[in-house]
Amino acid sequence: MIWISTAIGITFLIFEEKLMGGSFGLAIATSGLFFGIYLLVKGADYLVEGAVSIARRAGVSNLFIGLSLVAFGTSAPELAVSLTASAKGYGGVSISNVVGSNVANILLCLGLTALLTKVFVDESTFKIEIPFLLIVSVSFVAMLLRYSVPSVDWNDGIVLLGFFVIFLYYLYKMAKSDMETIEKDLNINTWKAVTMVILGFTGVTIGGEITVNTVVDIAEKLGLSRSLFALTVVAVGTSLPEMLTSITAAKKGHHGVSVGNIVGSNIMNILLIIGLSSIVGKKLTVDVEMYYVDMSFLLGSVILLWMMSYKRRLGKWQGSIFLTLYASFIFFIIERG
Repeated sequence: MIWISTAIGITFLIFEEKLMGGSFGLAIATSGLFFGIYLLVKGADYLVEGAVSIARRAGVSNLFIGLSLVAFGTSAPELAVSLTASAKGYGGVSISNVVGSNVANILLCLGLTALLTKVFVDESTFKIEIPFLLIVSVSFVAMLLRYSVPSVDWNDGIVLLGFFVIFLYYLYKMAKSDMETIEKDLNINTWKAVTMVILGFTGVTIGGEITVNTVVDIAEKLGLSRSLFALTVVAVGTSLPEMLTSITAAKKGHHGVSVGNIVGSNIMNILLIIGLSSIVGKKLTVDVEMYYVDMSFLLGSVILLWMMSYKRRLGKWQGSIFLTLYASFIFFIIERG
């Protein structure tokens, strides 16, 4: 079924412009929205199952898979949107997409996941990965706010990519350590697992693309602004893969994938996506007022996650706090316009 759905999704993307331009454009967009969400759900399911199988076959932890393979896959929509926006000269969209997505990943995605089921946090995530995300976030905010008009230059992008190399080295050391301590499950069919991961990646990427495009089309018909799109509609849309993957993983007990996916994705969003986008676009500039509030939510969400993870578990009350704060963030963005 996922094969057929993916083929339909690709066909929809090819003929999307013609479909949206017709008299039934809004109805088509709404149908596309539901289909995109379906692809996200099925893709997330395949991605988690395939990734966990690969982890067991290779003798690495679920956390490593969540921080690397799954995190990169679920960040694909953000990467596509941000690079396209920066290449077209919409630097503010690239930055706002990442900021909005990172806030949504923690407050909305993890908040909803914790509300639906208990989420357990690995010790290394609390002691190493989340603090590293905080350092990365602080560095990013410092780069942005050093100018009167928040912006990131191409040379800042090189620094961010340098941090990304450090993160990749850390992942390499983690994988090496895992393979020395975790027993391999040689009974797992490697090709089946890889196929599931590929189908899962394809599903979440195409599903995310369809969802974002149709939601933006619907929002444009309602007269919303581009900046509002990037921080809300596009950010939430590109965070849907992380959300569905984290919920699916947590419900199946793969908590390393669930939390690692969010933390790893946020790290990649700043280091890889902003790093590459700033080089492509030469300089990314934010064109909205009171951006320090967005930065406060960006840093505050990471600090709150770190504090809430002290007991290595996130439950309903933590999820409720996350979701309440996210609602406050959205309310502020809408009021600012």
